[in-house]
Amino acid sequence: MNAKQLIATGMAALMLSGSAAGSAEQVSAQTPRQETELYHKTDPQTQELPLKTQGQGIQTEFYQVDDLLERTAINSLKKIQLDTSYSLADSLWADSGSDYYFSLLQTEEKKLYLNLKKQADRYLTGTEAFQTTSVDRNGEAVTVYILPLISYEGLTTDQMKRVFYCFMYENPQYYFMRNAVVYSENTNRMTVGLYEVFADGAARAEYTNQFAQQLQTWDEQISSAQTVPEKEQLIHKIVRDHVAYNETMATDDPDDKEMSQSCISAVLFEKKTVCAGYAQLFSLLCGRAGITCITVTSPGHAWNKVRMGNIWYNVDCTWNDCRGQDLFLNVTDEQLLAADTEASEHTLSEEWTDTAPACTETFDPEQAGGEDAPANVLPPDQTPDISLSGTEAGKLTAAFEALEGCDGYELQYSQNSAMDAAEQIEAETAPMELNGLKSGQAYYARARAYRLDSNGERVYGAFSQKVKGTVL
Repeated sequence: MNAKQLIATGMAALMLSGSAAGSAEQVSAQTPRQETELYHKTDPQTQELPLKTQGQGIQTEFYQVDDLLERTAINSLKKIQLDTSYSLADSLWADSGSDYYFSLLQTEEKKLYLNLKKQADRYLTGTEAFQTTSVDRNGEAVTVYILPLISYEGLTTDQMKRVFYCFMYENPQYYFMRNAVVYSENTNRMTVGLYEVFADGAARAEYTNQFAQQLQTWDEQISSAQTVPEKEQLIHKIVRDHVAYNETMATDDPDDKEMSQSCISAVLFEKKTVCAGYAQLFSLLCGRAGITCITVTSPGHAWNKVRMGNIWYNVDCTWNDCRGQDLFLNVTDEQLLAADTEASEHTLSEEWTDTAPACTETFDPEQAGGEDAPANVLPPDQTPDISLSGTEAGKLTAAFEALEGCDGYELQYSQNSAMDAAEQIEAETAPMELNGLKSGQAYYARARAYRLDSNGERVYGAFSQKVKGTVL
């Protein structure tokens, strides 16, 4: 039995390093995959696990620096961050991932997530060269490629890291992202590490084109399936057929030259990857097919949780591919844990506590083909109970209690009860001040709450009843 089978049957720990070494040769997405016979033959007499599959687990590289604000071209970064002309809603890539993790975040956490997504999407759709900064790695100053700087002011460092994990594992379409974060607690700025091979904008555009062509080919195949379970099982087959497990992954290069943490290693180049690449590709194809799917990790492994018919199931493409069977397709948490070794391959890492959904029900094709849950981001189901009062000349104050789970409020006001030609203002908290009003004039107002979706668009609830107030 080779190492590929040993891993899947739970006879040894499946260890994925956050850092892999090696070189990646560029090939067209349409080039037939070249694999060694090692990935198709088994030796039942072999019981030893090669050294390369042992050692480090999934680890994010966190670099804390003192003066991140001064290490980059902050003026150009600020311009990018304040540029409101770029809309994620207009991007062809922004909806390729999931929004399940995003829907669980608090408002300030959502802002960081959206800023990360905005900067990553700009790099994916544009040709701007990657920016760089310098970090200390074991006493040596090294240059790392990064997203533009983003503020996480108002969040703790732990919250910032939580947002990063959610964003990293929920947006596999941003294939150039590394599992690395550079941040400064002094300036409350952070950024995400990127793979150097994609630093040049023109070269990256060509990689993106190859990536898109391959995904489109798969999308067309998947769309031919009639039901959600059929689509999901076809996606699973595509991943297994296209990808080979990388048994020789090095564990001593923090630059991760083989891009083990990205689905790009599974799609282009040698089409060899480890569990993170399998999981990210499965998640990406599910997301593009409209199936809610997330990636989760343990200290040494990555796999997926997929929702069908409003029921969550586990899918471990890596173990299934390595074994050559589908034993870990749409299984419960209990079934996965029962297959683990002492390495506890499927015991969730702490960052997924209270985040990853439980998988408790046995797969039933009919049930999985039933009606799925509604969207992850829903309109607020409550309306603000507002009051309108005047305490100063030319001003009215709209007061109301905050609604749980909302990201902000819109208030409309007008001089007539029909709300003709109503003005509107938005705020994240109450009270809301109406200024520049006519003294002695009566005004009518109503309010509604909203939630942000994963493209930064507002999803509004219903308006409250109108209230009346008179300006002093």
